[in-house]
Amino acid sequence: MAAGALLAAICVLAVRIRVPEHGAVLAGALFVLHFALGLTDGLVRRRLFRIVVFAVFLFLAQLLLVRGQSVEARMASGMLMSLRFVNIVMASSLFVAATDPESLAYALMQAGLPYRYGYALVAALRFVPYLQEETATVLAAQAARGIGVDRPSLPGVYLRARYTFIPVTVAALSRVDSLAMSMEGRCFGLHAKRTFRRRIPFTAADFLMLTLAIVLSALIV
Repeated sequence: MAAGALLAAICVLAVRIRVPEHGAVLAGALFVLHFALGLTDGLVRRRLFRIVVFAVFLFLAQLLLVRGQSVEARMASGMLMSLRFVNIVMASSLFVAATDPESLAYALMQAGLPYRYGYALVAALRFVPYLQEETATVLAAQAARGIGVDRPSLPGVYLRARYTFIPVTVAALSRVDSLAMSMEGRCFGLHAKRTFRRRIPFTAADFLMLTLAIVLSALIV
């Protein structure tokens, strides 16, 4: 809950910033937090590299395609747009890396969210790794049949979409059907309220993030 409030405050602050230097300071702080939390593995580094590359693309597009403004104005506008993108994506990356999805869903339910919606969030989050595994399995099967789904080219992207979407969709629908029958068999939704096996406590870290979110919100206002 507190992490979500902090994420919302950072995103609003990133959009409200009007000076590129302030956006750069916020981006630097988010980069430092990534390294402070130990998010330096290969996957995160590749993700950060792609974020920076796309931010550079946004800057060049604003600089080269916009007409009717001076070069200095286009550069400032391009830097603001790029830094907003970087700050929002980096803040979201920190939120995802530092927050357990199931704990977030349980905390929302304990705070008053109807458990039907909370369970929908948990089920959706649990389906993400399943879909990733199923996609990898389908891609390996199609590659074994000689279909060029692993080629780094436009035809390869087309083949990957064509020969992966339908099998993965069918497998996901089958899994959803099994889950729906299981929930119906256990009378899910029969009662208006439910008990919780695991309670999510409000820790000192939550208090610190909530305080920081309030401070950022005050700065925005």
